Amino acid sequence: MTEKIPSERLRDVNAEVAAAFKAMRQAIEKAGPLDYATREYIMLAAFAAAGYEESFGIHVQRAAERGLPLPAVRQAVLIPFGATTAMLPIVNALQWADEAYAAYKPPIATVASRDGTAIGYSRTGDGPSLLLVHGSSSERSRWTPVLPRLQRSRTVLAVDRRGRGASSDAANYRMEAEFDDVAAVLDSLSSPADVVAHSYGALCALEASLRTRNIRRLVLYEPPIAARAASADEAKGFEAVVDEIEACIGRNERAAALETFFTKVLRMPEAEIARARGLPSWPARLALVHTLPRELRSSRAYKFDAARFRDHRIPALIVLGGESPQRHKDTTALLHESLAGSKVAVLAGQGHGGIDGAPELFAATVMDFLERN
Repeated sequence: MTEKIPSERLRDVNAEVAAAFKAMRQAIEKAGPLDYATREYIMLAAFAAAGYEESFGIHVQRAAERGLPLPAVRQAVLIPFGATTAMLPIVNALQWADEAYAAYKPPIATVASRDGTAIGYSRTGDGPSLLLVHGSSSERSRWTPVLPRLQRSRTVLAVDRRGRGASSDAANYRMEAEFDDVAAVLDSLSSPADVVAHSYGALCALEASLRTRNIRRLVLYEPPIAARAASADEAKGFEAVVDEIEACIGRNERAAALETFFTKVLRMPEAEIARARGLPSWPARLALVHTLPRELRSSRAYKFDAARFRDHRIPALIVLGGESPQRHKDTTALLHESLAGSKVAVLAGQGHGGIDGAPELFAATVMDFLERN
């Protein structure tokens, strides 16, 4: 492939002709009902059948950057197969697509938080900005199951919370610093963004909404907010679980620590835990298990004050797993009552891990809210 794409070479030779070429392309895009993804798949199929490696390479790279899933690209390439004599070009194009997607790494941006900690996030897809904030024992890759759906119409910014991935950490941990982290990323954007957040990340996003004016809409999936004060026995039992997790970490039994968290804190059923063990995100979760104790103790110490959110006017969706424990149902009711105009969506048959268990349902729920509000 040459260093410059054809349109750039045309612009160097004759800017007027290049402008006319661009105008023609834009007119074609506006001439019918096909969306961006469909148009791109058609282009890829055509270039594959014709054997145009350079043009195919340009468009397959664009497809990767904008979040089009590789299986869909492969299907588009295969559509002409058998209907033409283009067997070799199509086989070549499949290889080009695999190589392009394997080589693609989403760009990482960093923002300095209030205390100077660098907070990193990836950028994929195309459209209005959508910030994703993950929960405990994970990093930005935990959104992988729902990225293809979200990236179809949004520029997805997947943040690494402090202490993991592309983000640095501070010597001393303060939950409030995480609120500042989310606000710092949002304040760095040129216009308001939608925010989708899970678990501990949802608590951070909720508090960040009081620190920035750059949130358009807010989706909160089961933040660890207590709807009532814990009894002395409950507090003692919770601390014993955290101590157990710390002891496992001290013995380098990271899987045992993570499974203790899933079982005794999140109360996930064994089938859901077994599914989690088989996910690509499992190694990252094991690597980050040491961050659990600080987040568990911080979330238990957090006290939700509804009065602070009296003037909260950001359209909010509170997502609840239909099979989640009662405490999540109580939290959902509390937030729904406290956030004016908020809505509730229940993921049928799911618990705290609906992003993995029912990614299409979760993504459709989020996008329906964003498109209607």
